[in-house]
Amino acid sequence: MNENIKNMVEELKEKYPDDYGHFEGLTIDTIDRKDCDDTDDKFNEKILRELKICYKGKIIVLEKYYNDDWEIRDKHFLKTKEFREIVEILSIVMKHLSKIEFI
Repeated sequence: MNENIKNMVEELKEKYPDDYGHFEGLTIDTIDRKDCDDTDDKFNEKILRELKICYKGKIIVLEKYYNDDWEIRDKHFLKTKEFREIVEILSIVMKHLSKIEFI
């Protein structure tokens, strides 16, 4: 796992200690443009293509296009409380992604 993705995961584990890593809690999946995920030694965060946030059974997908253009999609309807929590998670995620020098 690359430095910024690793730091992001560590911060999320700290913020959501009871939920992180559980399917019904919070998981993060990242895939680069070579289809390597963050568990693969060849994963390169500088060519990140997609980041999936799975939170309490809901999925939010961030997909990187060109430069600093991102698409955010949700796969489910979100309730107000879930939306607030997702925004907090997105804030942490984007803080760490903004430190990556994408190529």
